[in-house]
Amino acid sequence: MNRKEEFIEWFRKFFDEYYYETYRVYEPEGRNESEARFIVDALDLPKGSSILDIGCGYARHAVYLARWGYRVVGIDLSNFLLNKAGERCRNFGVNVKLLQMDMRRMDFYEEFDGAYIFYTTYGYFSDEENLKVLENIHRALRKCGRVLIDIWNKVHTYARFYNSRNDTICTWYYLGNYLILEEMKLDMLNDRVNSKRRFFKDSREVTSKAFSLRLYSLCEMIEMFNHVGFRLLKAFGSYRGEDYRITSPRLIMVAEK
Repeated sequence: MNRKEEFIEWFRKFFDEYYYETYRVYEPEGRNESEARFIVDALDLPKGSSILDIGCGYARHAVYLARWGYRVVGIDLSNFLLNKAGERCRNFGVNVKLLQMDMRRMDFYEEFDGAYIFYTTYGYFSDEENLKVLENIHRALRKCGRVLIDIWNKVHTYARFYNSRNDTICTWYYLGNYLILEEMKLDMLNDRVNSKRRFFKDSREVTSKAFSLRLYSLCEMIEMFNHVGFRLLKAFGSYRGEDYRITSPRLIMVAEK
């Protein structure tokens, strides 16, 4: 398999047991609850509202929203993570409706008061397909419904590569029980970051994973919001609710239908 082929439909293979084993230890419940509280505060919807968690993973935020009185539906493409989400919901004693679904093919119609795509789950696809996701969200929301989208800050990401004096950043780190070598490459022609992670355990490579993200600026996101019928309400730069700035690590937007 050549490097270009690694990034075709990469998301169908990325979110498996290796993803869960490495990310789960990085996501303690204190962090999960704090981020869930940020989602609730940012969307500013009353308890009892119906909320769609797009790319819900193992329901690390959805269980808290359900516990706090929201009616939550979670969708994800990964059957492995949905099974983990089911276990997590049972452990929390909450009811979250879980569906295996590709966000590009969502067909809800005015069923939700709010929706969120959290922790860099937007930008997986081509520009046309990413726009289609926004159209699907717009259709899924009722009048005055709100969506929260959390992505990397494009300016901050470019600055990382600029400061490295290279279009490739290689990093070794431990996560879970694995030693990981990550090679991140900036594709300036397509405004994407392409990353390959090699997983090592007991001095041998056990697997490798690739992912590719489209980087969007606030200006580009506002243009897409306007195209599908959203208006931007607020842009945050962190999960602490700080205003978005050029130096913010993240770009977190709340828009209204």
